[in-house]
Parts: sequence; structure tokens; C-alpha cells
Amino acid sequence: MMLLMIELIALAPLFLVVGYVYLKRRQLDKNDRRDPITTDLLCLPADSLQERIESLAEKRLDRVVITITTGLMCALILSYRRVVGEFRPWDFFDGVIVVGALGFALFHARKIAKDMPLHRNLKQAARAEQATAQELAASLSGDNRILNDIKAKDFNIDHVVITPAGVFAVETKSRLKPPAGQGSAAVKVRYDGRALEFPTWTESKPIQQAERQARWLADHLKRSTGEAFPVFAVVALPGWYIENTTKITDDMVRVVNPKNVQWLLLPEKSRSRLNSKDIQQAAYAIEKLALAEA
Repeated sequence: MMLLMIELIALAPLFLVVGYVYLKRRQLDKNDRRDPITTDLLCLPADSLQERIESLAEKRLDRVVITITTGLMCALILSYRRVVGEFRPWDFFDGVIVVGALGFALFHARKIAKDMPLHRNLKQAARAEQATAQELAASLSGDNRILNDIKAKDFNIDHVVITPAGVFAVETKSRLKPPAGQGSAAVKVRYDGRALEFPTWTESKPIQQAERQARWLADHLKRSTGEAFPVFAVVALPGWYIENTTKITDDMVRVVNPKNVQWLLLPEKSRSRLNSKDIQQAAYAIEKLALAEA
């Protein structure tokens, strides 16, 4: 009985974490707010390979957790044999426990090591698919460029779009919609150039964040190329209807639903702000910030 109590006390933190996470997950599943994404998402490059990579990583984590738990149980048994009653010297049963634990750990270590070459090959194959998709996209985009996950010192810019209309620093925000059946007003965001007025709350931090990021990007392009590029701040809100309550000028943050891409284009009679050479120069300077680690 004492052994069982000691084991339960030792494993209590693990049970607490698992139970708490399970309850939190149940609470989140009961939330009736809706996903704002209405776009049918296509597979990204190497999606199927990434699923296999994640599966291998989960199996590796499971084996590590099982091995650690087994080692803990064995240590508790060995300790119990010495703290209950009179002290007993090391005996054959203790050796069996240790050898069994080491054998169990070695078994899982060999399983993990066996999967390591496959894991490395999958990662390399995924990089190859991503490289191919990236080259194809660059070839098909003409003068336009879309760069993702631009790394700055202590923040990331989600997307940078470069077209003849200029350079757009895009910050994407996801906000859950209210439950269904509340009408079109429930999915409308009013924007006055300073703050986002959602149906039940108002926030301005995304606007301020987009402004800071666009200024940083403009400064970076100036330092890197010696040229001043027109950089515009954009906040993207997938799935929401945006109603501008004031005229949005070039020096203000634009708030858009990414399904509406008019903000990327110039009116027919407008003069292009960037030519092909400008676009290539800006893209080259920004691409260095979007390089993925090998």
C-alpha cells in the first residue's frame, strides 16, 4: 500500500498536467464561435511529407515519455525496498529491475534511432518540394513577388507583397466570428483609420503593429538599397467584411479581407510606382530576411 502511495505521489504532476490539458481542451471544443476562414485551403508544398514528419516526431516523444516514466517507476520500487522496514542490501531482484529498465530504454532508443534516417530523408524531400514550388511561383508571378515570414530583430512580418503598386507589409490577424444566425452585422468590422470596431469589441493594436512593421521595412529597404521605396501597411482579416468609415489614404493602414485584392493593383490611369528593376531590387533585399533555416 505504501509503495502505491509513493508511486501516485511521484506521478501526480504528470496526472495533473494531463487532466488539466484535457479539461481545457473540452472547454475550447464547447466554444461556439466560428472559424473566420471561408477560403477552401489548398495543400501547401510538402504537406503530406510534413504530416509524416510530425507523426514520427510524435512517436519519438511518446517513446521518450514512456521510457522516462518506466525509469521513474523502477527508481521508486528500488527506493521503497530500502525505506520501508529495515535496510536491505542490493540483491538479485534489484539487478533484475535495473537490467529490465535499461533493456526497455535500449529497445526504445533503437526504435528512435531506426526512424532517424527516414526522418532526415523526409525533411530533405520536403525542402526539395518547397524549393520547386517556390521557383515555380517566382516564374509564374512575373513582376510580382510574395514573400512570407519576414524575420526582423524581434518580430516577423507575415507577408510582404511587391507589385508595380508598391511594397505592402501585411500583418494577418485571425478573429473568431460570433455563432451562426446573427446576421451580416455580426461579421462586419468598421474601420476609421485608427481602430477596428468588431461587433462586440474594439482594438487598435493590430493597426499600430502594422504601422511599426511598415516603417521598419521602409527603413530596411533604404539601408539595403539606398533607395526610398513606397511601403504600405496592411492588416488582413480573413473572413470578415470590412467597412471603411473614412477615406483611407496612402499614409494610413489599409484593412482588407484577403479575398479582395484590389489593394494590390493600380487604377488603369495611374502611373506605376515601381518598375521591374525596382521590384527585383526590393525583392532581393527582402528575400534575405525570409530565408528558412536548413
